[in-house]
Amino acid sequence: MKQTVAAVLLASARGIVIHAPAGSNFEFGSPKCPCVGVAGLDGTTEVKVSKNMTADFPADFGARCAAWDNKRNGAYCMPGQDPGADKGWCAEPYCFVDPCNCDLDVPPTLANSYLPDASYQGKGLWYSYVTCGGKDYWMDAETKKQKQEAKGICEKKVEEKKWGKEKCRCVGYDGTPGTVNVTIDKKELKYPADTGATCESWDAKRHPDCVGDKPADWCKQEWCYVDPCECDLDVPPKTSSYLPSGMVNGKPVYFSYATCGTSDSFSATNEESCVFQKSQDNCTKLEKCAWDGKACLGKDIVKTCSAHSGAGAMKATLAVAMTFAAAVMAF
Repeated sequence: MKQTVAAVLLASARGIVIHAPAGSNFEFGSPKCPCVGVAGLDGTTEVKVSKNMTADFPADFGARCAAWDNKRNGAYCMPGQDPGADKGWCAEPYCFVDPCNCDLDVPPTLANSYLPDASYQGKGLWYSYVTCGGKDYWMDAETKKQKQEAKGICEKKVEEKKWGKEKCRCVGYDGTPGTVNVTIDKKELKYPADTGATCESWDAKRHPDCVGDKPADWCKQEWCYVDPCECDLDVPPKTSSYLPSGMVNGKPVYFSYATCGTSDSFSATNEESCVFQKSQDNCTKLEKCAWDGKACLGKDIVKTCSAHSGAGAMKATLAVAMTFAAAVMAF
């Protein structure tokens, strides 16, 4: 069977822990139980912090390690409350994790109150303090029981039509209320907070080219955000201009139409996409892109996903880039 470009990248990335880019100050948990979701978003999501109270949290709530409740949770974590700001569980960092990819002594806990309608790949939302080095004040007999419940969730088949193909799953949380700011033609527009979390026509009636009487053909195509290092498809994912600061477990977020079973006619018209650049000069002007000698590629697919140590590393990276370039040119 023909080996895809992404398969080469994944093989070379095994065993490598990828950290956030310098300057981001983000942490993404233990490699045994990494945070999930898209970090670095600009926007807000509405969180139910108690039975009768909601609070605005950052749009990337739970996608990276942080003391999310501290001075945001108006029911328990403000000055003078119990436990109060900078105290107890309010001051402990945590993030959302995949219960089917979490091998820690203390299991993750089902977050069934803060975002009751949200889900990650159809499994609900699970959080972990331990993966972020925090103390879990909530571990008791009930949460231990949930570890057994998680096993049933992991055996459940993920709906491919909604969450993307098995070899390139969508990332993000479906069903989160609120908005996120996306960058289109150097302008900021508001999209739903769960944009890109599942396969959907996210641009329809939202993107400037998708409103009016004659929307572009690609407006109706479904796509979602993906982890570039966990995408093993013949058609590789592309860098996202919508979320220039967006990250998935420390890697810049990419998008894919292919995982949703649709074709990508958007990239061919997007002047900020790497594949649109036909010369080295134009390619290197974009920080997210890299020129391999033949084509302009997403820098992270070539450099980050294939990062490994030892002799011949540069040669291996070049080989990956050449293979990827051929795939892009064919596409």
